Amino acid sequence: MNQKQLVAERDAAGAAYVEALSSFRDAWARLAAIDRTLQNQNVAQGETIRSWHFASRTRLEDGLRALQHLEFAPRILVIDWHDRAVQISDKQIEGFMQ
Repeated sequence: MNQKQLVAERDAAGAAYVEALSSFRDAWARLAAIDRTLQNQNVAQGETIRSWHFASRTRLEDGLRALQHLEFAPRILVIDWHDRAVQISDKQIEGFMQ
């Protein structure tokens, strides 16, 4: 591979990374929302839900920093991840019927 080909491959890999990160965020929010909903006292059936190893928004933010790439994903904001899960979960809780 020459320099031009490597740069083109890097650009393609960067675009794929951005797309994968978006899919990962959607899947994470979906699972986090369900976990949150199942832990809500109005929904919980006494079962313990095994969820994320981090218990706070700050620890989530720390974890997301590891996914940042200076060029292709320079800012991954915890609010885009956490708040999306909360919104989904709130709808689930509001629509919960036993």
